[in-house]
Amino acid sequence: MNASYWRGRQADVFCTVVDNYGDAGVCWRLSRRFAALGLRVRLIIDRPELLDWMAPAALRPDGVEIVPWAEVERTPEERIRPADLVVETFGCRIPERYERALAREREAALSRGERPSFYFNLDYLSAEDWVESSHGIWGLHPTLPIRKLWFFPGFTDRTGGVVVESEYEEEAKSFRARRAEALEALGADPARRTLYYFAYPENPAEALAEALRRVEQPMNVLAAPGAGGDALERSLSGSLHRVVRTGYRPQSEFDRLLWASDAAVVRGEDSFVRAQLAGIPFLWSIYPTEDGAHFVKLDAWLGRLEPFFAEKARAERYEALARGWVKGEPDLGALTDFLEGIEDRAAFEAWGASIRRRGDLAVRMLERAELGE
Repeated sequence: MNASYWRGRQADVFCTVVDNYGDAGVCWRLSRRFAALGLRVRLIIDRPELLDWMAPAALRPDGVEIVPWAEVERTPEERIRPADLVVETFGCRIPERYERALAREREAALSRGERPSFYFNLDYLSAEDWVESSHGIWGLHPTLPIRKLWFFPGFTDRTGGVVVESEYEEEAKSFRARRAEALEALGADPARRTLYYFAYPENPAEALAEALRRVEQPMNVLAAPGAGGDALERSLSGSLHRVVRTGYRPQSEFDRLLWASDAAVVRGEDSFVRAQLAGIPFLWSIYPTEDGAHFVKLDAWLGRLEPFFAEKARAERYEALARGWVKGEPDLGALTDFLEGIEDRAAFEAWGASIRRRGDLAVRMLERAELGE
């Protein structure tokens, strides 16, 4: 990537929020990453209030501006100046007046012999096979002379990868050297194994609590805020385990909770990716869909993970547990084993390393945009 080409250029990232945390989390992380690579970024989002705790103003990096979606919709078309890089996330469809401005500016740039804005549709993350054939495909606008490139995050070299900060490895290593101190600061016991828990209310907290009661050694349970954490805390009342409520944490601190943990239960997309990067064993509370499509996504990811297990039997046991967790019917014996020995840690460590080696989504997007249309 030619870093000097992008330094100081403008990127507009559009986001409409479906999952309260996931969509905003992914878009904020991508925006931060673009800024770290030298761009000036506007995150145009329909629920900017979600960023008040996820990205407090005092912790927002230079180069990232939060813009309410409604503000762009109110801006007269003739005053809209499309960015050098336009990113429509998850098929949110950018405002029509911005589309028309984009078409106008494109024609003007081409008439001057200049490079027009590059327009991405960044889709949801999936491990499914079809993603590879859909990645990098152009889509035409039905009425305007603009087109956008479908770009898919993913876990193979034929996809866009995931966001991996340049300093990730160094920061993880530095944190783990002071892990005990960090656990004490949270109110946890550094001598105990630690579980991080961030799940939906529908997930089987009572089953997890029962499995924890079967674990021989008391553990720390770092429970995220929300109904899911509330349910687990209630279910563990009177147990020997130490439940620590983490409170709402800025996104910049989220990795530290995972690095402090020996295992995790995570939900959504951004937390799912960060648990993989951390290389710790985890269960994925995938966002449920009425048509059951989430099981297809889960099975696709499990298929990618399977070769990293030393024994096929161990992979099959984990896969059955992962499916049972999402169904709300986890096998208690397998869940207890997952919480205890964590002998499968090597598989998750190797998987996390493989994702980190594949490179960063933001860099790949800029490399592709630099090639032009």
